[in-house]
Amino acid sequence: MDLRFWRKKWLLTAVIVTVVLVAFALFLTTLKFDYDRENDAVIQYFSSQPAMSNAFAELESLTPSDAVVLCWWDYGRAVREWSHRKVIEAYPSREIAQSVGSTRSFWGNLEAQLFAKWGSHERIQDIARAFMLNEEQSLSILKKYNASYVLVFVPDELEKFYWIAQIAGYNSTDYLT
Repeated sequence: MDLRFWRKKWLLTAVIVTVVLVAFALFLTTLKFDYDRENDAVIQYFSSQPAMSNAFAELESLTPSDAVVLCWWDYGRAVREWSHRKVIEAYPSREIAQSVGSTRSFWGNLEAQLFAKWGSHERIQDIARAFMLNEEQSLSILKKYNASYVLVFVPDELEKFYWIAQIAGYNSTDYLT
């Protein structure tokens, strides 16, 4: 009887562990699908804006195939996927996600921590500085990354200017009127 008791207990434990593992795997899969859907929403938004899709097509036709483009990171994926050009950075850094990303929900933040690709904060700071500095100083940043082209969307970049100035290390209110 003692042996039967331990077999039943082991079997019950194995069933419980299996159910918990399957539930956890389903939970993670659901989070991943939701993250991918939300992440693709940015690319879908860009594709629904006629001027943007035309700009990415023009970028591809006007630049050599080995061109490196300086653009704000949130356009980087679209430049890579649609214009087939290299970019300095295509993903936000963890530091940006922690400051700007905090506007997301708890689940959105969890999904990002589990599944996001993180960019280099140093590169993003350099891009921000390139937008803020004079032409000569900005050109040295472009040379650092072998970038020959700059892609800017107006008014989008103007709306992001507060954050760009802060990331570059400047007091953003000094630049806003």
